[in-house]
Amino acid sequence: MIEVKFLTRFLDITGEKAIEIEDVNNMAALIDVLSQKYPDGFKETLLDDNGEIRDYLKVVVNGDDVRSLQGLETPLKDNDQVVMFQTIAGG
Repeated sequence: MIEVKFLTRFLDITGEKAIEIEDVNNMAALIDVLSQKYPDGFKETLLDDNGEIRDYLKVVVNGDDVRSLQGLETPLKDNDQVVMFQTIAGG
């Protein structure tokens, strides 16, 4: 069971603060499941035209940005926690 928490923009899209997902073994599989569960804009919001996580979004697994892990190939296992949110641009 993987806990997924939604903050900022993802909270608006999903209408949920957190859900639990079973039977996914990596980030790409999790995104597929979430895209089916939330067909109205989830995948388009998260991924750019190249299928990569958009620059201004963060996806964190157990406190580590997936970009510093293995990106969409980052493995997931039971009791992992994934947090998805939009970074706040400074300026």
